Amino acid sequence: MFFYNLVPDSVIKFNPMYPNCTHVLNVLTVSYRACTRRFYYLYGIILASAILQSSAASAQCTPPSMTFKTPTLIGGVNRQVGAIYKFSNVTTGVDATIQIMGLIGGAALNDMDNTTQGYFDAWQPYVTAGGSGTSYLDWKISFKKGGTLIDTLLPCLSITAVDIDGDGSRLKEFIVASTPGAYAVDPNTNLTVSFDGVNSHATGNVSTVPNIDTSEKRYMFQMNFSNVSTIYYRNGSISTKSATDVRHTCIYFKSFFHTDLITLPVRIVAFTAKTVTEGVNLDWTVADEKDVQQYSVLRSVDGVNWDNIGKVNVQQDIRNYAFLDKTKATGRVYYKLQQTSTSGSVGFSRIIGVNNHAGEALTVTIPTLVRKNIPVQIETPAGEVYHFTIYNSQGSVISQRSYAAQPGINFLQLELPGQHAAGMYMVAVRNAKGAIVGRSRVIMQ
Repeated sequence: MFFYNLVPDSVIKFNPMYPNCTHVLNVLTVSYRACTRRFYYLYGIILASAILQSSAASAQCTPPSMTFKTPTLIGGVNRQVGAIYKFSNVTTGVDATIQIMGLIGGAALNDMDNTTQGYFDAWQPYVTAGGSGTSYLDWKISFKKGGTLIDTLLPCLSITAVDIDGDGSRLKEFIVASTPGAYAVDPNTNLTVSFDGVNSHATGNVSTVPNIDTSEKRYMFQMNFSNVSTIYYRNGSISTKSATDVRHTCIYFKSFFHTDLITLPVRIVAFTAKTVTEGVNLDWTVADEKDVQQYSVLRSVDGVNWDNIGKVNVQQDIRNYAFLDKTKATGRVYYKLQQTSTSGSVGFSRIIGVNNHAGEALTVTIPTLVRKNIPVQIETPAGEVYHFTIYNSQGSVISQRSYAAQPGINFLQLELPGQHAAGMYMVAVRNAKGAIVGRSRVIMQ
């Protein structure tokens, strides 16, 4: 029988289920009189199943358990926006860099990695939470080939935010992460979790947990990524007290929830447009493509009316796509992607654009009349971080935000925290050096 050769010598021993089967040292000389065909068939099935299961398990990716320790400042000003820190050898052959992308709402960095409590292997920044509103720190986490600053792609990665709690009365913490493929929480989680199509959000309540403890899984949020080299991460707090508060946060690069992962729908991680000699080159990257059939490229000259200029079918094991628009339209041109699933449902990417007459000048466009949110358009010849400050009519700062703009036309929405009355506000825009590059008065209706 075929299964004979699948059964190793160590398997064919006395078995009480088959008392007529004696010890057999050589499966090739076993007698049918000693053991029935059923015996071999059963063990053959068991072993063949084990081989298939073993093959399937080996094909799965196991997220590495990483060690983040002794960060070194390699760029920018320590603890300020733009500062870049390097963590060496977070796992075999891999370094990591973490850049401060934004300090919003009074948030500040006190210590990049404090290990006085918690876990030495985790990344544990001490941060200041602003008072009377929402404050947060934006981070860009990139993985590099060991000893270099060259990006490296990780097949899978788990990041677990530990101890998302509060101060016991008037402050609660939250985290936001861009484009995880799945997440996991405890069945009795203390967190409120949501997904907006791009970012996963986990918000705690004011209850507090002594110290930092991974046994308190009700306060932990795990995010699983696949095929990534860069993660955008935000940690912050919502406070109803006027005083600031220093919080010890903990981000552990390992998996604590090995089952019950909740898979999120496909997301477009990045979408860019660049003018080239042949026209406009569009590139996009996706995190996952389960049930996605194709992408349609839509173009507009006014941002309102759209034309379908091409389709790109999903390719197996491909996460990066490109499309060349050869029309060579003049002036501002806008693009967005329509994603069609196998069931026929559709979704859209954010809108991006280019200016085919763009020079080296930066332009910032802010409308005068707004409702609730303030839409901003930034057209920049090069990628740069810009900082936005909103003042009320008395000149007091009511909101701050940083934005990493890509070359070309960028769109964003500035939000006013809490409930703000109708009236006049001032928006100031500064570049990475602190110089004002745009200023506009807006009237909130």
